Amino acid sequence: MDFWDLTKLLIRRWYIAGPLLLLTVAATALAAVKIEPNYVATSYVQLVPPSVTPKEDDRRTPRPRNPWLDLGLASLGKAAILTVQDQKVVEALKEAGYTDSFTLTLDQALPIVSFEVIAPTRDQATATTQELVRRFGESVTALQADYGAAAEQTITTLRLTVGENVTESTSKVKRALVAIAGLGVLLTTALTVLLDAMIRRRRGRHAAATGAGPGHDSPPADPPVNQRSAWADRNSAQSGVDDRAVALEPVPADATVIVPRTEWPPPGTGGNHR
Repeated sequence: MDFWDLTKLLIRRWYIAGPLLLLTVAATALAAVKIEPNYVATSYVQLVPPSVTPKEDDRRTPRPRNPWLDLGLASLGKAAILTVQDQKVVEALKEAGYTDSFTLTLDQALPIVSFEVIAPTRDQATATTQELVRRFGESVTALQADYGAAAEQTITTLRLTVGENVTESTSKVKRALVAIAGLGVLLTTALTVLLDAMIRRRRGRHAAATGAGPGHDSPPADPPVNQRSAWADRNSAQSGVDDRAVALEPVPADATVIVPRTEWPPPGTGGNHR
């Protein structure tokens, strides 16, 4: 069954497919009203190296040095991101009422970390962003403090966004509407095909039972087909009359068929006759 046959079936069984399609439309409209959109909050934090370069000690006494300066700002940013995205931290945020749907991404060219938070409400998205930025700054400071880095060698964080960049996202609503509409169409098609097959089977059984039941005469047999002789076919071909338009009577079995002699070549062609 191709698409055109399926369409004709749905049109023929409109009393089945129609209510199901109306129910699908109603469910889709209800979902569009009831499902709330998500809110996406975006923020950016930059890693800033120390502004003062430590002077070399003439006495050459060992002094603690910040190893993250040698590794680079990107290494420190990546390490801080891993600590914030730790599973225990995510569970703690969720228990505290924050959303656990967030992403921290380090820029490939610049030491800038982007925060993207998705939450069902605007307030939750804003609060989660603030908490993540705070935890990221604390992680950057703690990673440097573990090596005893001096204050003048400490890498700091700077939040670039002044306000909260919160936008409304309807992707969840669109996905839900597409899923509900698609499921409704599939169920409508499947139920229509199933009920059509059941109706056909029931009618077939009823017709079979009616034809074989008592009190019903069997249908008349087809009349026998008239048998034509070879002479009749040849005669009609020579006379130029369409044999399909001439109704001949059946030739009896004991009848004598006289076939006229055909001269060759035909008269008037200039050939010799024998």
